[in-house]
Amino acid sequence: MSRQIRSILGWILYIAILVGLIYGTPKILSKVLDTQYPMAAITSGSMWPTLKKGDLIFIKGVKGKEEIQVGDIVVYQNPKGFTIHRVVRMNGGTLVTKGDANNIEDSPIPYRDLIGKTVKFKDKPFRMPYVGNVSILINQKL
Repeated sequence: MSRQIRSILGWILYIAILVGLIYGTPKILSKVLDTQYPMAAITSGSMWPTLKKGDLIFIKGVKGKEEIQVGDIVVYQNPKGFTIHRVVRMNGGTLVTKGDANNIEDSPIPYRDLIGKTVKFKDKPFRMPYVGNVSILINQKL
């Protein structure tokens, strides 16, 4: 009987830890990375080969244009959601981005629409290949 109870308690503990990780990780990342949106899934091929569809990236919040440089990959809000593209030009009140695989630049965006920039590891955007596919699948169903 005690073996069954230990097994059940083990499963309950396992599920509790799993739920805690799923719920807590984004909250902890929001505080550490200083942004409301600490993660994003790449949903198109516009940043290929740097970022691929299905990659999960991490986003560090920025406080202003002083924290952005030409060449950074930034995340900004637009009417359809978020765009994740590289900064190609910075103007007084706006910046211009372009997807690495795109032929044309995006329309200028005001700095207030910036969510953040990608977290880097060894001077490359830190990405988790294929992990973003889970988010993509869930959002397609909704």
